[in-house]
Parts: sequence; C-alpha cells; structure tokens
Amino acid sequence: MGSIDNPPIYKKSDLQKLRWIEGNWKSEVSGKGFYQTYHFPSDSILEVVSYQFDGKDTSVTTISTVYWKNDHLYLGPNGEWVAVLLDKTSIQLDPVRNGWLAINWTQNSKDEWTAVQKKPDFTRTIKMKRQPPLAELLKQ
Repeated sequence: MGSIDNPPIYKKSDLQKLRWIEGNWKSEVSGKGFYQTYHFPSDSILEVVSYQFDGKDTSVTTISTVYWKNDHLYLGPNGEWVAVLLDKTSIQLDPVRNGWLAINWTQNSKDEWTAVQKKPDFTRTIKMKRQPPLAELLKQ
C-alpha cells in the first residue's frame, strides 16, 4: 500500500480493475438515500454521477471522475484524492488535504459494494445495491 506522499505507480489499464463498479447503484441508508451511476467514457476515466431521485424526477446532480494521470489514479477535478491501493475488488483513495475523508470502495458481490468514508474521529459505511438504469426507473 502506498501513501499520498509516495503513491503506487499504476498503468492506465489498471483503472479497468474497477469495471465491477460500472452500472447504476442506490445507497442503503436511512431516508431517501442517493443514486449513483458509474461509467467509463474512456480507458483512463471512470465517471461518477450522483443524484437524488424522488420516483419521478432527479435533482442535486454532481459529477466526479476517477482518472489516470502521470502514472497515478486520482479522484476529483484537481486530484483531491490519490489511490494508495487498488486491486480487483477495491480501491483506497486518500485525501491530499488534511481533514478530508479517506474513501474506500469494496465489492461485496456482483450486485453490492460498500463505501467507507473515514478520518481519525469519524467513520461512515454506506452499502450500495445495484439498480436498473435511471431511464427504467422513470418509466415506473
């Protein structure tokens, strides 16, 4: 495992280890939760679209990316997180700024994964379940 000061060297093709996360997901949290869609628009970018869905319409849409650049993997438009660990079932992204949350995504099964957001005094665990595409949800 690397660190933010000495992150592992990755090939562009290493990003493909995250193919398991591609698709549509809903958080399993109290309240409405949120939805996310993960998509590879290119071989060096994983796009993450997050949104609220009330059964009829979407709102509060944000888009972020995991991307390969200069032999490293980053999350955020300015590389706010750097991958310090990547394998076929998980990625660990550590923040480059003090006080921000570390992020870990781990595949539990084909249809479920867990996100853990952590800093020394705080841990949040979010289970994500596979969902039909948004276009299908809008038809219901």
